[in-house]
Amino acid sequence: MTWQVILAFSVTIPALLIAAILVACVFYRRYKAFQFARQQYLAGPRHIEHSLCKVQCCIWERELEVL
Repeated sequence: MTWQVILAFSVTIPALLIAAILVACVFYRRYKAFQFARQQYLAGPRHIEHSLCKVQCCIWERELEVL
């Protein structure tokens, strides 16, 4: 019976570790994607696309896009 317990632990423990690592990787990847989306949102629109931007280069670019 001891060899069965040793075999069960030698198979179960690594399987649980692998599963925990995979779950951690999934959550880490989702966290990084969330952080990227949040940074993109906080960065706001590009200057050229923003209608209230008063930078002269952006005004020229908007006028060129209209033409």
